[in-house]
Amino acid sequence: MYRDITILWGDIKRNMGAMDLEVSRDLYEVLHMNFLRGGYFERAMEVIGYMKERNMYCDKWMYKDEFLRLHKNLYWSLKASETRTEAQSKRLEYVKAFRKWVGID
Repeated sequence: MYRDITILWGDIKRNMGAMDLEVSRDLYEVLHMNFLRGGYFERAMEVIGYMKERNMYCDKWMYKDEFLRLHKNLYWSLKASETRTEAQSKRLEYVKAFRKWVGID
């Protein structure tokens, strides 16, 4: 299911760039919550960036609550020097960026 949403997000981004497609805040929130639930933190931060560009309200409390409910121990003790692959270090970077954005760190 989350991969389908990622494909949908790619189509939305492509159509926003090619034509004047206006996306509502509700759609951004649904996408963000699904990326957050699925652990796609890079995509979640992309959605946040698009919302900020369009001066849309981001409910940090809701996102923080969802993150703590599902991923509170994710990469908590892992350091950047301990990552084994480049993909894992990028993922750690996005998780830390999300934690900082919602005010956990």
